[in-house]
Amino acid sequence: MRESQYAIFHFDIKTMSMRDREGNFLSPDNDAPLLFDSLDGARAYAQQEIAAKPALGCRIYNHAGQVVESLSNREIYDRHHGLPAAKRNVVIGAICLLAGIGGIALDASFNWRLIFGVVLGIRFVWAGCVRLMDGFAGWKAETSGS
Repeated sequence: MRESQYAIFHFDIKTMSMRDREGNFLSPDNDAPLLFDSLDGARAYAQQEIAAKPALGCRIYNHAGQVVESLSNREIYDRHHGLPAAKRNVVIGAICLLAGIGGIALDASFNWRLIFGVVLGIRFVWAGCVRLMDGFAGWKAETSGS
């Protein structure tokens, strides 16, 4: 790749995982980037692809492998990674945490005879904590302007 060229890789907005230009997972046959001789050409292609396939985004890299620009459908990105997604993670995390504590408390009230309650309760507590942390981190990042 020459210094004046730019490479484009596609990614799935929801999972932020790399994809090919059709939205399929990468394989050895389809993992090569698209090369453009100018940044304007790369941007024009990316905007055209985003208009045609809103669930995909494009990341533009320079010859040194640094990200120059990341383009995606803002509405879809915000739905999965913005403040609404952070709030949703906080709510789901709180519900899971309460369900887990409830399952463990129910099992405790039956003198630990319902092992299933503890097993599910611990899983719900774990999932709830993970969702809460993810939600609060996303919320903080969105409200602090990062």
